[in-house]
Amino acid sequence: MLFLTCAVAAVMLGCVPSLQPLYSEKDSILLAPLAGTWVSEDGKEKFTFKADEQEIKYCITCVSEKGTGKLEARLLRIGKHLFLDTTVDDLPEVKNDYPKFHLLPVHLFTKISIEGDVLRYATLNFDWIKKGIEKKKITLRHETMKDMTFLTASTKELQEFVRAHADERDAFQDPKELRRQK
Repeated sequence: MLFLTCAVAAVMLGCVPSLQPLYSEKDSILLAPLAGTWVSEDGKEKFTFKADEQEIKYCITCVSEKGTGKLEARLLRIGKHLFLDTTVDDLPEVKNDYPKFHLLPVHLFTKISIEGDVLRYATLNFDWIKKGIEKKKITLRHETMKDMTFLTASTKELQEFVRAHADERDAFQDPKELRRQK
């Protein structure tokens, strides 16, 4: 149920969930300026990035009016762009094995840039992906169930796809900004 809820939320937010990560272990990097707390322009959302130097990843605590959640993120460079691959880090503890079989963390890809105390981020554009698939312009492996499209391509295929489309304006949502909390 949580997987379905997360997947529906991802689609509603215009994100494109993937069953495979965008990174391989050798791709993960840490970038000192990313660590810290970032706040949305309206102050209603706060993201705290904590670097895990041993596993070369970030633990992100997300706080909004709806509550607090945790994400695990891997940062990588593809071409001249930085990308975050995020997945849920705080799946609920489920004591019964049958519901556990239904929980599957998906990956979301976000293009980011950091300039001083401003973090800009843009997720893959669900509508652009959906239209590209319908018109057969995008041949990336995927599965569509009802109104939800899940990418099923391999990490290598995903990286090639992102590299090829990273500079296309419509491939990503309009960037949003976060400001470093001091």
